[in-house]
Amino acid sequence: MKKYSFLLFLIHFAICTLFAQQNTLSYPIEKQGGLNLGAYAGPSLLIEKAPDSLAPEIQNFYNQLRSGWHYGLQAEYFFNTYFGIGARYSRFNTKKEADSIVLQIFSQKYYIDISSNMSIHSVSPMVYGRYPFFENKLTVNGGIGMAWIFFRNLGKAVDEESNVKGSLPGLSSNLGINYQVSSNLSATIQGNYIRAFLKEFTQDNGSSKEVIKLEKKDYQNISRIDLSFGLSYTFK
Repeated sequence: MKKYSFLLFLIHFAICTLFAQQNTLSYPIEKQGGLNLGAYAGPSLLIEKAPDSLAPEIQNFYNQLRSGWHYGLQAEYFFNTYFGIGARYSRFNTKKEADSIVLQIFSQKYYIDISSNMSIHSVSPMVYGRYPFFENKLTVNGGIGMAWIFFRNLGKAVDEESNVKGSLPGLSSNLGINYQVSSNLSATIQGNYIRAFLKEFTQDNGSSKEVIKLEKKDYQNISRIDLSFGLSYTFK
């Protein structure tokens, strides 16, 4: 009898141990990856101000050119909930015209017309990271990557026109918040920073072209900050 009682005890112990192990097993979390495609737009600000060496009227003109607008497209592919790669494109534009700016040099006054139409395109391969909150309703995400930047400025002073073009490497980064509107659609707000310094450019005045290389102290800082609002669609 004792032999059978001990056997029943062992069977009972084994069954209890099995159920306890099943209750404590951790199963892998389902991957929340996928492809996201989005579009965005918003205001921008060039970081560098006009040098103090310029006449106040010209300095004010160029400082007003610092603000403009941007738009772009973004693609993200996430391997899991937290990590992904992708690409980002943006276009920034600012322009201004001023008629009869008054310049006073010694006792002489000069009236000049001046205009500028500047555009900056950037293409960036990106590495992305994100962290979800509130059952994926809110997501904090960020990205960083190298950028290739294309710069152009169509300018006019007095009666002379000039087309300045250049391309250069840079750095692109962003940090934002996504709000899930539906299972596939999200609204986003992002802060973006693009860092770039123009070291040489081609100047075309219509009759001749000239490649101008700048000294280090004269590098043109075309870095900027963007505030972006957009929508993204997730393919599941």
